[in-house]
Amino acid sequence: MKKIVLFLGLIISASLLFAQGNDENPALTKKQKRDAEFEKQYQATKSMLENKNFVLESDYLQDRWGNRIPVSSNINFVAVDSALAIIQIGSNFRIGPNGVGGITAKGRISNWELVAEEKTKSFDLRMTVMTPIGIYDLIFFISGSGGATASLTGLRAGRLTFDGDLVPWEDSSVFVGQSL
Repeated sequence: MKKIVLFLGLIISASLLFAQGNDENPALTKKQKRDAEFEKQYQATKSMLENKNFVLESDYLQDRWGNRIPVSSNINFVAVDSALAIIQIGSNFRIGPNGVGGITAKGRISNWELVAEEKTKSFDLRMTVMTPIGIYDLIFFISGSGGATASLTGLRAGRLTFDGDLVPWEDSSVFVGQSL
């Protein structure tokens, strides 16, 4: 009987020690999982940029004075597909020349400068888009997790900033209106 009680005591104490050891590891495991997930997102973002196949679905638009308004991401975006870029703004409340309450400019990308910041796991991208309605410069700042901002400037004074998430073109839910 003593042997059975001693054996059960050893099993219980071993279980408690094992449980205490596992309490310390989940925090480390969670951090490792988070780091692995971030690295996976960073590599996916890097692949999208290098393949020139992505859409910045904008949740907010900001003008040059800092006025920031929430917008629909499916009609406010900047898309890149190889050598073609699409810049679109739209509104859910009116109809514009593009059919979605704004303007759609499709054009050829003439300059492309992509810089990967390995230390901060982010990207800087500069490109020029030549469209029938104007020439536009876009400057992107993209975090490794896919959050992005793009500042749009043209030949006229002013700036418009798109703020949202970078997604692969095939996973995007954007609606492309008629271009001018």
